[in-house]
Amino acid sequence: MFSAILFAQDPVASHAIEQLADDSKLVTIRKTLSTLPGNYELTVLLNTHNPDILLMDLSDWETALGAISLMRSVSPQMAIIGFGAGWSSQMSSLCEQVGISELLVSPVTMKTFQAGVFGAIHRLGSGMQENLLAFLPAKAGSGCTTVALNTSGCLAGLGKKVLLIEADLNSGVLPILVNAAAPRSLLDALENSSQLDYTLWSSCVVQKLGIDLLMAGRSKPFPSWNNYHHLLEYVKPRYDNIVVDLPEVANDATEEILKRARFAFIVCTPELPSLKLAQRRCRELESRGVPANRIGIIVNRWHESDIQERDIEQTLDHAVAAIFPNDYASVQAATVNSGLIDRGTDLGKTFLSLAKLVAGLPEDGAAAPPKSVLHFLRSLAVKKRA
Repeated sequence: MFSAILFAQDPVASHAIEQLADDSKLVTIRKTLSTLPGNYELTVLLNTHNPDILLMDLSDWETALGAISLMRSVSPQMAIIGFGAGWSSQMSSLCEQVGISELLVSPVTMKTFQAGVFGAIHRLGSGMQENLLAFLPAKAGSGCTTVALNTSGCLAGLGKKVLLIEADLNSGVLPILVNAAAPRSLLDALENSSQLDYTLWSSCVVQKLGIDLLMAGRSKPFPSWNNYHHLLEYVKPRYDNIVVDLPEVANDATEEILKRARFAFIVCTPELPSLKLAQRRCRELESRGVPANRIGIIVNRWHESDIQERDIEQTLDHAVAAIFPNDYASVQAATVNSGLIDRGTDLGKTFLSLAKLVAGLPEDGAAAPPKSVLHFLRSLAVKKRA
C-alpha cells in the first residue's frame, strides 16, 4: 500500500477521505493534519513517515497553496492529490502549475479515488524502466519460459546481476525447468511489496544457474497493480536486468510491468494460429498503453522450410525482433539436466546474441548498438538461423 499524509481543515471531508483510503486497500494514511505545522515540525513529520502521497483539501486555496509549497520544498518527489468543491478549468490549470498531480472532483467516489491514486503515482513515475524486460506467449506452449530463462542465463553469463520473475500464476513451469523451490513465492513478495527488506527478499528468491529466481508458487489471491509497482521499485536498483515471464493475456495488474518494460517480447511459433494470436497480443498491449516501438515479436522453433521473415511481418503487421531455430534435442537436454541450452549450439548462440543486444553490448567485432528502443535488434541481425 502507498503511505499518505492527509491535510484537511474540514473534519467531515477528512473523515470521508480516510474512509475511502481504508476501503480502497491502496493507501494507508500515516498522519492527518488540520493545521499546517511549522517548517521544523513538518520536516520531521515528512522524514519520519516518508509518504508517497499528500492528500490535500483545496477548499481554502490560499492555505492549501502555502502547505503545498512548504511540503514540496521538503519532499519534492511526493505525489499530490487535491480534493474539494467548485472546480473550473482555470483551477485545474493552477493546480498543474503548482505541482498537484491529480484532482478529485466532488463528490469523491471509490472509483475516482482509485483512479486518482493510479494517475498520481504514474504521473510521478519515470515511465520506461531501462533494466526491465517482459516476455509473454502468443498462446500457451509457445516456449516463452524457455526463452525468458535462457535469455536471463546469457545475461548472467555476461556478468550481469539478473532477476527472473515468474509471473504466470496459473501455469508457471519454471520450478520444473530448473528443479528448484524457494521457501516463499512471488505472491509472498507481492503481498508484502511495500515492506520488502533484505530478510524477506532472501526468503523469496532462490539462486540457480547464476540467476535470482522469484517463482510463482501459489496462484491466489491475485495481485493488483500497486503490488507490482512496489515490487519493481524495490528490485529496480538491485539488479542489472529484471526479466519477467508473463501469462499470455495481460490484466490490470501485469499492465504495470508491460507499460514500464523497456521491451515487451511476444513469443510465438511459425504456425498461422500462433502468428494470428501474436498479432492480437500486439493490439491488446497497445490498447493498454504499451508503445508499439517497445513491442517485439520473437518467432520460436523456426525451420528453414517455415514461413519467411518478410511474410511473418506482413502477416503480423509488426516487426520481428528475433527468430530462434528449432532445436528440440538441445531444449530437451537442458530440461532433463535442469540447466540452460548449450551456448555452442545455434540456438544457444541466438540467445547469447539477444542477451548482448538488450544489454547494450556489441557482438564480437561489431560496433556498439545505438541506444534506442526496438529497432536496433533488427538492424544488428539478432536473427540467426540453423
